[in-house]
Amino acid sequence: MMEESTTITFQDTETSEEALAIVRYDQSNVALCLSRKSDGDMEVVMTKADATKLIEALKKAVTQG
Repeated sequence: MMEESTTITFQDTETSEEALAIVRYDQSNVALCLSRKSDGDMEVVMTKADATKLIEALKKAVTQG
């Protein structure tokens, strides 16, 4: 069973809707759920190695933007 790590509430800058990002994890995987108030949820489950790649891509986008 996965443990919830973090829930982040933010405003989607394209739609101005309330949105959530929920991160859960277990020993070998990380789950990322993204949700907008009117559009429902999308959850993906990835290995920790793939999660590390996603973290690096987000860091690059934030620092170069």
